[in-house]
Amino acid sequence: MRQTIGALFLAMAWALASAQTPAAMWRFFGNAAPNNPALPGIGKQVIYYPCLNRLYAVNIDDGTLKWQYPADAPLSTTILGQPIEGDGLVYIGASNGNVLALDMETGALRWIFTADSAPTARPVLDDNVLYVGTGRGELYALNARNGEPLWREPYRADDFIAGRLVKEGETLIFGTNGGFVHAVSTAGGRRRWLFRLPAPNYDPQPVFANGSVYVTSNDAVIALNPNSGAVRWSRRFNTEFRLAPAANDDYIAVLTRENRLFVFDHQGKIVAGDREPIEMRYEPLTAPEIVNGKLWLATRRGTILCYSLPEGKLEWLYTLRPAEGTVDAQNRRVAYLGLSGKLVFTPNGFVVATGEGNLTAFGFGWIDQTAPQVVRTSPALGEMLSGQLPLDFTARLRDDGSGVNPASVQWLLNDEPLPAEYEPSLGEITVQLRAGAAAKPLPDGRHTMTIIASDWAGNTLRHSWAIYIDNSLRRGPARPQQQQPGAPSAPGGRGGGGGRGPDI
Repeated sequence: MRQTIGALFLAMAWALASAQTPAAMWRFFGNAAPNNPALPGIGKQVIYYPCLNRLYAVNIDDGTLKWQYPADAPLSTTILGQPIEGDGLVYIGASNGNVLALDMETGALRWIFTADSAPTARPVLDDNVLYVGTGRGELYALNARNGEPLWREPYRADDFIAGRLVKEGETLIFGTNGGFVHAVSTAGGRRRWLFRLPAPNYDPQPVFANGSVYVTSNDAVIALNPNSGAVRWSRRFNTEFRLAPAANDDYIAVLTRENRLFVFDHQGKIVAGDREPIEMRYEPLTAPEIVNGKLWLATRRGTILCYSLPEGKLEWLYTLRPAEGTVDAQNRRVAYLGLSGKLVFTPNGFVVATGEGNLTAFGFGWIDQTAPQVVRTSPALGEMLSGQLPLDFTARLRDDGSGVNPASVQWLLNDEPLPAEYEPSLGEITVQLRAGAAAKPLPDGRHTMTIIASDWAGNTLRHSWAIYIDNSLRRGPARPQQQQPGAPSAPGGRGGGGGRGPDI
């Protein structure tokens, strides 16, 4: 009876842990969209996925296509910003200055408003008013039902409006590329205050949390009063901040040029990252976000990272990969897909897009019951080689569900651990045995190699195979190996550009 209760408890604990671990649910493939300037938009039942010159409405539950706009030939302009869903309509901006309203059910065009310049900022929709910011600094308030302007004249910032608009009460707050933060009243579009950053910023996006507006400016983190624009506190560093901060009701998080993480409380005190440095594993692609109390980051190596706060412990890592065997124009293996923007969160997960037109949806409650797989090994099953040092062993892992947990990866030789290193973005394990270290030449005969790895949901792989050592063989280049049977393909199947890795 005790064993039954214990087993039930462990099963419940595993199910709970799995439900909290993101896992890939589905992939949708639109048209290729390198350097995509737009982000997916989240509706109640639909994800609106812009791919340069076409918008796809994708069912949020299963990734099937509901409609696309245009239905036939693509647009002659580029979709910008982020689609936003309203009452029966979805709104998009385009590089030719148009703001378009489409029918939410069919994708049919309902109205067009033409701005003085391209609507670059991610818009805000509130109480049937659509607020739009442009590349030349115009800020518009439009009637969301018919597209008619509600202000006599647009507010003119005279500079590129970046990031997204932030609405707090009756005030719109946004940053411009020239290093200013503007606060504009929603009643008539009049300026409430203007704050000039000490130095222009790479990412002037302001973030609102816990009663303050937070921005980064070259070497400083600044907290502003949202009512007056007055500085509440400022902290300077001997490094640069190239990305906007992330914030929630508990913490503010910023990343330095060296990919170090600093975490503040709302009084400006550093609570993590000062005495004990916290380094991100890869270079960030976009500013981080705090969601569900954790820090989320899209990186330039096709990898998504999730860290606990405030301590900055890695809690999850996932690399988006193309179909196995995908190569580039130079016949080099493509190891990961290049992400095209930040994570966009849904009520129960998030989506992320790649330049290949791949939209992947992750769910927090999606149960992953499939263990990682070994795609390829060198030496391969049954291979005969010399046991003289130096020796190099390599293997490739793949897990398209919840991702491989790097801390779990082991390589054993005759049940003894080897000094293995795992590179998550490439999915590669390497072992280097060198003379003069603890390693010794391998004796003649049969030897068993074993790779052990778990995914973040707790599913564990134990893959073993035999090799044969004959020290009478002359050392030479490793023989080319064929992909081993059973190598998996990525969900959805189509590969593309992204990271290149050595073909092992």
